[in-house]
Amino acid sequence: MARPSWPLSDALIPFLFPPARFQSSTYCKFLIFCFIFLRFQIVKVLGVVVLGFYFTLCSTTYTVLGLRKLQGAVTDAAPVKKVAPSGSAPKAFSDEMLAFLVKGTVVSAAVSIAATRSNNAYRTPLQTIFLGFTTVASFVWGARFPPGVTKFLHPILTSTGLTFVALHLTGMATGSTFINILKEYKCGSLAPLEAGAGDLILSLLGPAVISFAIAMYSRKGVMASNLPTVLTGVAMGSAGSLFGTAAFVRAIRLGGSDGCFLRLSTIPRNITTALAMVIAKMLGGDISIAASLVVLTGMFAAMIGGKTLDAWGVTDPVSRGLGLGAAGQSLGAASLSHEKDAFPFAAVNMVLVAVFATILASIPAISDLLIQVACGAPTEEVISTVA
Repeated sequence: MARPSWPLSDALIPFLFPPARFQSSTYCKFLIFCFIFLRFQIVKVLGVVVLGFYFTLCSTTYTVLGLRKLQGAVTDAAPVKKVAPSGSAPKAFSDEMLAFLVKGTVVSAAVSIAATRSNNAYRTPLQTIFLGFTTVASFVWGARFPPGVTKFLHPILTSTGLTFVALHLTGMATGSTFINILKEYKCGSLAPLEAGAGDLILSLLGPAVISFAIAMYSRKGVMASNLPTVLTGVAMGSAGSLFGTAAFVRAIRLGGSDGCFLRLSTIPRNITTALAMVIAKMLGGDISIAASLVVLTGMFAAMIGGKTLDAWGVTDPVSRGLGLGAAGQSLGAASLSHEKDAFPFAAVNMVLVAVFATILASIPAISDLLIQVACGAPTEEVISTVA
């Protein structure tokens, strides 16, 4: 069968791929602001993050792998050979970029603090520029650590810690408080004189997610030939994870007898941030908690996802990609960017799982069932409790 042809799309791909590659490789820093708002006890939800990740990874990977074995389509991808470097390994970002960001941070900090102390009319946008420089510069600095360090100290953690310090110091220097500066970091507005650094970073989340479509399109032939397998991975990663998480948080009585609000916030833990917040809002949960859980899950997936699949002996690139894309969303998918055959499947499953899960949660009968599974109460009771 002749492969379908898309002349216009094929002509545009060479121009779209470089910026899309940049967007997907730096996607992590667009999620930093979510982690900054992590205001609940991580210990109580750590089991949901870890066990939930393994549940989705195992169920999706082995379901897909079993189907491909029945089809006789399993491929053993050759392991990536590590070539001994002749010199020092190249940094994730150049020295010039880091120097520019550091200088920008220092200069904008001085201008911002002076404007705030003098109650200048432009103090908010100047502070936004300063904190934006701080967030990006700290991420770039953390990403330049040796690979052995970044495996355990993700740049998001580095950037979060340094941004917290910057918020504290800004509050001290301007006579404000950490909480007030944090609220200004993300105020929920994109108005030129009101928007915070977090608001601007969040606005880049949509284009960053869309950029994954370029990698998906570049392997459109492989996707089309594996359509039943992809749909299986989407079903397991969306419906299976939503209801599996809902049942688990109820089984462990997360949040106690009045923990329904927290339980509903954890349900979209493996959905990419933009749509996880939508699902949490539709179910009656908290979007900040949902976003924080997504980031925690993604960081965990990025650190141990590939190693886990290696330990399980899963070498089939389709199974690896669909499994980690479903379980680890954006950061998990990005961790497979060096696997050319697996990454497109991780990217496509990350997007399709998020979209299909959002569609399911938007259906009243299914959202009511999710609430009952998680909370054990009719929807009306849950709404009255949350209110």
